[in-house]
Amino acid sequence: MAMHSSSVRYIGMRPWGWAASPHKGQWQQRFGVLQAIQTFKKKVAEEPNDGANYLSILIDCFRSYDAELSPSAYSFIIRYLFQRHMLSHLPPVLDRLEKAERFDVPERIFVGVIQRFGRANRLHDAVDIFRRIPNFRCTPSVISLNALLTVLCKSKEGLVLVGDVLLKSPEMNIRLEASTFRILIKALCRNGKLNSAIEILSMMSLHECTPDAKLYSLVLCSLCKQAGSDQVVQFLEEMRNAGFLPNALEYNSVIGVLIKEGKANDAYSFITLMRLEGKRPDITSYNSILDGFILANDFQKADELFDEMLVIGLFPNSATYNSYINGLCKQDNLEQSRRMITCMERAGCKPGIETFNTLLAGYAKVGDMAKAKELMNEALEKGCQWNSHTYEILIDGFISKDEKEEARQLLMEMISKGLTPVSSTSNALT
Repeated sequence: MAMHSSSVRYIGMRPWGWAASPHKGQWQQRFGVLQAIQTFKKKVAEEPNDGANYLSILIDCFRSYDAELSPSAYSFIIRYLFQRHMLSHLPPVLDRLEKAERFDVPERIFVGVIQRFGRANRLHDAVDIFRRIPNFRCTPSVISLNALLTVLCKSKEGLVLVGDVLLKSPEMNIRLEASTFRILIKALCRNGKLNSAIEILSMMSLHECTPDAKLYSLVLCSLCKQAGSDQVVQFLEEMRNAGFLPNALEYNSVIGVLIKEGKANDAYSFITLMRLEGKRPDITSYNSILDGFILANDFQKADELFDEMLVIGLFPNSATYNSYINGLCKQDNLEQSRRMITCMERAGCKPGIETFNTLLAGYAKVGDMAKAKELMNEALEKGCQWNSHTYEILIDGFISKDEKEEARQLLMEMISKGLTPVSSTSNALT
């Protein structure tokens, strides 16, 4: 019989759930339980780990204080054995709980055992105790199933066991719930098994479970990181057909996949789709597509996209300017690139060393090393310190102009600053 909450507050401790003797008050029973536990701890500390029978010690301690073993008592000794890595003593405890006791064992005890087996990397033991739950006069539910799946899904070794567990669950009258599918889909996505994750997602309706937006988002984001654009776009359509519209961040992830595969025009179509759905594409969306057009040398569309950004009220940031300057340099339009740096500064975007390096590479490409050095001195005046890439561009530019002495001086300066040149640069000057 559990103690009344008022009694618990009176003695300042939580109830342990020991059965009360009819000849004792509840506080006396509680005191006896505490004494039994303290005596047990003391005796265990005196016994060698291998030879002691901890179950017998526990039983004797409780008998000596006329305190009865209850689910909470078993929970205590199980927790005690796990904490002290004495798992060889666990089987007799579980056997007595299964065969000698008559009370219904709470499911929470098995959830704890499963979780602790998982932390000890004893996955087969976790599966075994899950399957034995009905033997303990306990009806297993999705709670214990989810606890086991969470343990198994943390490792590739555990994932191998998941299929068999799921097959046996109906025999244990356990109904899969949305929370179960969420555990499985997260694990499959984490381990790169995306086709299986999509298959599990489609199976949810067969179990009267409805996927939510978070599950679709999880699979979509995983596909964007690990799959090709065809599969990403196909799943995106499935997501929309299911009634879940991606947010701007998710659309940006899809756009990024398309840009990586050189599909800038397809990526731009999602800008249009976002507007149709009432979403406002952000600067990240436009920057990705601008990069795509410039990488494809489609400078006309890059110009049109840049103008479109300004028309709809988006303010270019440093990444926007860097991409646009790169496009101008690829067209050898270096003076316009130089003016764009000025525009960038006026817009409150401070050019970094990579901005200057982009234009520097343009000057080196056309062999105008005088303007290249002038530009980099300007960068120094504005607080941009040269990096390894800066020196590499300048040195390679002077070598291509057959001005090896200038290149050699820059190489020595580079080394003196603790920067390491690539081997091809050093070899060209030897």
